[in-house]
Amino acid sequence: MTRLEGIVRWVLGRGRWPLLAAVLLVTLGLAGPLAGLRVEGDTSSMTAVNPEQQAAQERLRQLFGNDETLLVSLTSPQLLSVEGMALVRELTQRIAELPGVARVLSLTTASQLVSGRYGAEPRPLVASGPFDQAAQREFLRAVKANPQYQGLLISADLQTAGLVIQPVAAAGRDNPVPALIERLRGLLRDYRERGELHLTGVGVQKYDVAEYIRRDQRTVLPLVVMVLALLLGWLFRRPAGVLFPLLVTGLSLLWTMGLFAWCGLEMNTISALLPPVVMILSVSHSVHLYHGWLQLATAGNSAEQVRELWPGRVAELVVPCSFTALTTGLGLLSLWVSPIPAVRQFGLFGALGVAVSLLLSLLLVPVGLSFCAVPKGPLGFAHGLLERLLARIAACSLQRPRSIMGAALMLLLLAAAMLPRLQNNTSLVGFFRATAPLAKDTAFIDDHLGGVNALEFMLSRTDQGVLDQLGDYQRLERFEKRALQHPEIAKAFSILPLLRQIQRAETGSAQLQLPTTADDLHYALELLATADGRDQAGQFLTPDRKTARMMLLFHDVGSHPALRVVRDLERTAREIFGPAYRLVPTGSYYRVILDSAQLVNTMLKSFALSLLTVMLAILLLLRSVRLTLLAVIPNLIPIVWTLGVMGVLGIDLSSGTVMIGAVAFGLAVDDTIHYLVCYRRLQGLGASKAVQLTTTGIGRALLITTLVLVLGFWTGCLGSFKPTIYFSFLVGGTLLGALVCDLLVLPASLVLWARPQGEGLS
Repeated sequence: MTRLEGIVRWVLGRGRWPLLAAVLLVTLGLAGPLAGLRVEGDTSSMTAVNPEQQAAQERLRQLFGNDETLLVSLTSPQLLSVEGMALVRELTQRIAELPGVARVLSLTTASQLVSGRYGAEPRPLVASGPFDQAAQREFLRAVKANPQYQGLLISADLQTAGLVIQPVAAAGRDNPVPALIERLRGLLRDYRERGELHLTGVGVQKYDVAEYIRRDQRTVLPLVVMVLALLLGWLFRRPAGVLFPLLVTGLSLLWTMGLFAWCGLEMNTISALLPPVVMILSVSHSVHLYHGWLQLATAGNSAEQVRELWPGRVAELVVPCSFTALTTGLGLLSLWVSPIPAVRQFGLFGALGVAVSLLLSLLLVPVGLSFCAVPKGPLGFAHGLLERLLARIAACSLQRPRSIMGAALMLLLLAAAMLPRLQNNTSLVGFFRATAPLAKDTAFIDDHLGGVNALEFMLSRTDQGVLDQLGDYQRLERFEKRALQHPEIAKAFSILPLLRQIQRAETGSAQLQLPTTADDLHYALELLATADGRDQAGQFLTPDRKTARMMLLFHDVGSHPALRVVRDLERTAREIFGPAYRLVPTGSYYRVILDSAQLVNTMLKSFALSLLTVMLAILLLLRSVRLTLLAVIPNLIPIVWTLGVMGVLGIDLSSGTVMIGAVAFGLAVDDTIHYLVCYRRLQGLGASKAVQLTTTGIGRALLITTLVLVLGFWTGCLGSFKPTIYFSFLVGGTLLGALVCDLLVLPASLVLWARPQGEGLS
């Protein structure tokens, strides 16, 4: 008896009740933190940790207020009528009265600077009186004279009005935006009979992410449990074959997410993958253990013999199960190289969940089965069918190893040819299904009113001087013109339109242009510092005039095209401003663009780390360089296949899909380890005989565990987020491809490798 078997016998004997009591105590202790698990109110964990950018964004918020504006559109064929404009005014006023609103810019609150009795003076864009024909004509002249409002406050067809809502500045759990969005949606429902209404903005995107996470927790997780239960029942046809794997799954989930909550973390779009992933991964070890017990029970052994042999079988399975858990955990831990906190959290707690599930499987399944009556009869459903299938697979790998390797290589090259089509592209709105209300609202507002994503810039002098020279604003204007040449940019907002309006009003010119002399500029700046101009100017120029803000509204094009524009804007800024100025890009959208640019590099780092650590683990287990190298082949091939499928289907690399390679590799290698451990025990019989016996012997457990994993992951395709859907679909597909490679490509490799040593095919 080995020491390991002795430990197992103690666990199944005197250690049963103390260990079960310990499990119960830990479960009760973690249930409390789990009950308080919160969903992240913003998407801060989805943004890479960058102290410089965090500081820049916080400075933007301190100087100019909350940058996460909300956009509302109101569409009516009678917009330019007395009733239509009254509706805009009423809606604007009611929104402005909502708690958490700092200001609302709309047709009825916007103003223009016109020539008055004493020079430039503000005048409402829409007169306060009845919107009769004369007022309508004046309004149309005003809109034409102030192009900054076209495509923002009113659409080109004059049927859609825009309302720009700036929430009060706050962050974290004191952020008023979630409550404001609930009030806004309730208010807009009151007006749906009077016009077509849409709502979008970064704050809405974050709010809906949190709501859909809660929805998925209520729907997807029960579906995963149901699928696992039905599948296990269909495969084993015994209550114990369903009960014990699901018990381990439930406790593994409770422990993992309880620890997650205990650490003070909150759920986000990436960590929302943790519960289904932990549940699915927890089944594998239980299935292998239950299948081993079932083999003993149905091999003609008496009940006493089964109980006597059971500790030895458990000890036999401990090593491969431990190493498969190790490789899966290493694959998940490789995500720690990601700069995105949410991805790191997923990797860390995913690996923790694997360790917890291994511990609970090795404890609860053997102990639970020790209380059960020994069953009689066949192994389960379709036992004979699976045996015949595995026999044919084994024969194929022995008789046609070169053909199998050739076919695998051809598919590998075909998939590799699709890799250049992959691109890193992230869009928070793109995370949602096309049928989601937010996706529809964003698309409508983007089409009718221009851009929905704001790229922010802060301009200052490197000598900390005041921006009060003509050259300062002329350079800013040149930068604005170059930026608007990009079709991805819909609008630019800054202090420039106000300066142009003042110059037009003061000179009586019909054209908008910047002040032409230093005196004119100083006068305009002083005018904007008065009570009438301070509210408008304060959004784009600080009172000390040391920092100016420019906001570029991008269409919803995704981060990949936006990155090209940003790089060009950075080159343009260096060319126009030179070393005397500092133009700092910032804002939530800018950080999304930067994070997306790092995805490919992150993917390569995490996958390389996963590959290295997993290979070292396999080498430690098998103590054979040859078998370690052969173990890599059937697991690299399906990864390349999956990336090729992504290229064919146009699935972008995003913060969700970038994890697939490292995670899938760590999972896929599990079946390889079980196969090679069994093969090595039989290797003395010759490669061909060992392959045949291994495929027909261990193959059934591999088929069952892979089928459970694949269908479990594919249940995640019912989730609300595209990254969740793609992750679930592609990881499941990768595991299916890995199973094919483990049962065909790996045996063919073993046979072909053995030939030079004199081992034939028969």
